[in-house]
Amino acid sequence: MKESDFINQNKKKWMEVEKNLTNNEVSPSDASKLFIQVTDDLSYARTFYKNRSVKIYLNEIAKFLFNDINKSKQNYLKSFVKFWKTDLPLVMYVSRRSMLISFVVFVSCFILGVITSRYDPSFCRSILSSNYIDMTNENIAKGDAMAVYKSSGELETFLPIFVNNVRIDFITFFSGIFMAIGSLFIMVVNGVMVGVFQYFFISKGLFWESFLAIWTHGTLEISAIILSGGAGLTLGKGFLFPGTYSRFHAFKASGMNGLKIIVGVVPITLLAAFIEGFLTRHTDIPDIIRFSFILVSLAFVLIYFFWYPRRVAKKISNLDELVEIQPVFKNHRVFNPNEILSRGDLMKQSFRVFLKNFNHFAGLMFGLSFVLAVLISIDTLHLFSNIDIQWLTPVDFLNYATYPLLAVVSLVCFVFIEYKFLLFLRVNLNPENKDYQKQNLFYSVLIFNLVFVGLMFMVDDGFKLLAFVLLPFFSLISSIVINQNVSFMKAINLMGGLLNKQWSSLILGAVFSFIISWMLFLAIASASKFLLIENALLWMLTNDEMITEKIKMGLSAFQISFSFLFYIALNAIFNSVFFHTLKEINTAENLITRISQIKASK
Repeated sequence: MKESDFINQNKKKWMEVEKNLTNNEVSPSDASKLFIQVTDDLSYARTFYKNRSVKIYLNEIAKFLFNDINKSKQNYLKSFVKFWKTDLPLVMYVSRRSMLISFVVFVSCFILGVITSRYDPSFCRSILSSNYIDMTNENIAKGDAMAVYKSSGELETFLPIFVNNVRIDFITFFSGIFMAIGSLFIMVVNGVMVGVFQYFFISKGLFWESFLAIWTHGTLEISAIILSGGAGLTLGKGFLFPGTYSRFHAFKASGMNGLKIIVGVVPITLLAAFIEGFLTRHTDIPDIIRFSFILVSLAFVLIYFFWYPRRVAKKISNLDELVEIQPVFKNHRVFNPNEILSRGDLMKQSFRVFLKNFNHFAGLMFGLSFVLAVLISIDTLHLFSNIDIQWLTPVDFLNYATYPLLAVVSLVCFVFIEYKFLLFLRVNLNPENKDYQKQNLFYSVLIFNLVFVGLMFMVDDGFKLLAFVLLPFFSLISSIVINQNVSFMKAINLMGGLLNKQWSSLILGAVFSFIISWMLFLAIASASKFLLIENALLWMLTNDEMITEKIKMGLSAFQISFSFLFYIALNAIFNSVFFHTLKEINTAENLITRISQIKASK
């Protein structure tokens, strides 16, 4: 290309860059993109126009951009101010519906806690614990109802409270990953707990004294919890309502927005803990001052988190582009069975596949878990569980030696879910290759699940541990069976050669699947306990003790079976994705094909 043609082709772009740099209108991210484009042009000019002025011109622009990028990177104070002045308020405005839902749920459950406590005086003991109630009654008898806030030193009170409250904020936020349900449940729990706590003092005729003490720090503390709940709902929003984006991309965008909110909540939690540790204990401060402090705290929350974001948003014309679109990938990444993925990409791709096919996967897992829960809950002969327990645990669920019928039903569920998932993944991940046999996969899944269930029959815990260790290997072998169209014995021989030096990746994938599944179980289990609130909500539904026990048993069976089927599903997805990487590493079929095509084109 002639120099004049090269200049004419790119001069419009260069002039735009120069103009933006002169007017200081380039953001750090845009400057990085422009730097790459200009350096590409500079490399071309250095190669073909070594002694021309265009090379000097491009070199100057590149230096200008380089200095601008480094200057932007070093301006941490400017970025810090921008976050609190613009970024966080914009995200708060976009998430206003999530915040409203979080607030409404909390307030509704606060009222529920008050009403329940009024009609059932013993309810407060199941929520606040008998020890706390007895201690507070003793303090009231001594004439100092708020003595609990003075039981430790300032610093000894401040630090534990801050750590605990930050932990709750982050748990509330991350619970939104499970379709936002976890965050809502935590709002239910905290709403009821605060309502019960406040009404306990009202019932003792100490409303005003307790109000001033509790809400001196509670205004900020409860606001932080509600904001954390809104952040969790924002996180789950992308998962439930992806809009025009893929579920993975929408989830990533909503996650980044939720994370910004939770970062903004931490200073509020810190301030609330400081007030509780250093100020709340001083109940001798005049009431007007404490009440004014509560009003100032409330005004700050309302102004900064709700009024100010609306004001900032009105000045922004491209709000959706700034808050919604920027964090996501704009082009959908399709799974390539011939691509070698790193460990991190294997995790991402597995999660992406799950989210993309969420309706299919979740429907099967929910249906099987529901059937199993119904069977266990209506089990009048106690063929599936012990008559003495009311709440099924994972140990009870896998206690096949005591309940053989439970092993049979579980085996059917495990075989069905793994067979359907691996078959679905085989068809969808590599649709061009239609050479496979369903019966080979069925026999493989059946045999390996029989081995798993057989090991779980053993009394020795070592055999049970071995069953869980072997489970991801069984899943990988079944993936090889359906993808390579071989028998399970042949697949076992192939697995050793395929894994070679990739054993750690398989183990990492199994750990990844287990951690995600265990987090799901904990979230559902905690939510179930909180939802029941020690029989509170069940008490509103029924007074029949037998029905209550059946509901508890069915709910606990559902959460365990759903979480375990989720673990099987994640293992199946990961190993199906992992198989294609292993195959390309060991056979390089795609690389050899591309080399052949290059030779043929020559």
